[in-house]
Amino acid sequence: MREVNILSIVEAFRNLDEVLFNKITECMGITSGIKDYELSGLESLVKQLLSVNQDMSVFMHYFLGYSIPQIGKEFDLLRFGTDKIINIEIKTESSPEKVLKQQLRNQYYLSFLGKELLIYTYMSDSKKIYKLISGVHGNKLMEIPINELYQKLDQQQTLVLKDIDNLFNPSDYLVSPFNSTDNFMEDKYFLTVQQENIYKEILKKLEDKNSRFIALTGSAGTGKTLLTYHIGKQAITRGAKVIFLHCGPLNNGHNILKEQYGWEIYMPRYAPDISHYDIVIIDEAQRIYLSQFMRFIKIIQDNKLKCIFSFDANQYLRDTELRNNIQQKIEDDLKCKPFRLTDKIRTNKEIAYFIKQLFNRNKNIHGMSYSNIEFSYCKSIDAGKALLNKLANEGWKTPNYTPGTRTTFKYEKYLSSDGDCAHSVVGQEFDKIVVVLDESFRYNAYGELVADNTYYSQRQMLYQIITRTRKQLFIVVINNPILLNRIIDIISNK
Repeated sequence: MREVNILSIVEAFRNLDEVLFNKITECMGITSGIKDYELSGLESLVKQLLSVNQDMSVFMHYFLGYSIPQIGKEFDLLRFGTDKIINIEIKTESSPEKVLKQQLRNQYYLSFLGKELLIYTYMSDSKKIYKLISGVHGNKLMEIPINELYQKLDQQQTLVLKDIDNLFNPSDYLVSPFNSTDNFMEDKYFLTVQQENIYKEILKKLEDKNSRFIALTGSAGTGKTLLTYHIGKQAITRGAKVIFLHCGPLNNGHNILKEQYGWEIYMPRYAPDISHYDIVIIDEAQRIYLSQFMRFIKIIQDNKLKCIFSFDANQYLRDTELRNNIQQKIEDDLKCKPFRLTDKIRTNKEIAYFIKQLFNRNKNIHGMSYSNIEFSYCKSIDAGKALLNKLANEGWKTPNYTPGTRTTFKYEKYLSSDGDCAHSVVGQEFDKIVVVLDESFRYNAYGELVADNTYYSQRQMLYQIITRTRKQLFIVVINNPILLNRIIDIISNK
């Protein structure tokens, strides 16, 4: 997206034919589709600024209709300075409550940029301007004259930005109920547009007396866990009795929710009688045992409870979980069509493209820079284990492949000091992740990454761990030249 002169945009809107005007906006990278009434509002604002002074400088260096990648959060006008960011939203009319809500949301998304924020809303019908005032005593709107807005724009030392997308890291906005539990409970997060739309549809299902089963699915990085626990939190706030059944070991975030906030969260095998609850949320449902699934379904149907399944069929850790095909049973046996999250949030393109190519040798994506991916080759297991512990001491997260309970697997020889494993990091996210590719991994005749069979699928454990990455990935290759060669080819775009 390019910076625009808003006076020029208004003049083009009023004086050029539609085809040429659309060509201008497309050239500027304004792809959100600006509506006529929005441009009329912008024209009204420009006229108000011109009434103060006709100096051209205050009309330059704006981003018009910018939307944060992968989040869908859109801003009407953004202007970046050396120490201040000015945001102006344009409305025809709106209630003070809605204006304040939008301004607080904008403040949240822009706060990650670490600069002073000046947030305004211009009401084109009344020609009034409202400024967000935030302080220790709360947040409020303050009406200001056009002269004050003009002065702030005139005084701003603007920055010339070549790529505004580089300022925003979409993963910053995905609060994890497990890794940022206090922020989650204090409502210090917002849902994306897609998450909000799905939440509204699920809320309708929860309010429908005839609706029994609801399903939510989405691949790694789409915010499925956040939305699932947001739904539960809102239901608890409304007075519903909610039980969470997490199909895997409970993590530290689960324990905080239980011990500090009184949430009822259990592994299915340890669940109390669920017939006493209003809503049963089965998280990571793709991993539930078939006998448990059938037992819970009968109780839910007999007692007319509400049940929400949250799952990702690709995140299985044992081949039996794949064969059970819980997704098919939800969709076919229960006639429950899942709501599907598709927008990636946590996983940036660099990490996502790398994973796709690593897991399939036939997929090659060129033109990417992999500056956040590092690797190191170790010939021996001892050298690999030493490197893992060194990286752990440097702040990297080094989840292990899950050790056996009755059998010792080969990969246990290089387990790091990290207490987490593939099973316990389910639903969590970390900025810096280390994964290990040992000699068990290889490519099959179809170019797919596979690994030696164990009780747990080592390939799927790798997938579970590697998709927890938010920003940086480090791969430790132990005595596997074939995988080392593939990693080098991906990173060097060969």
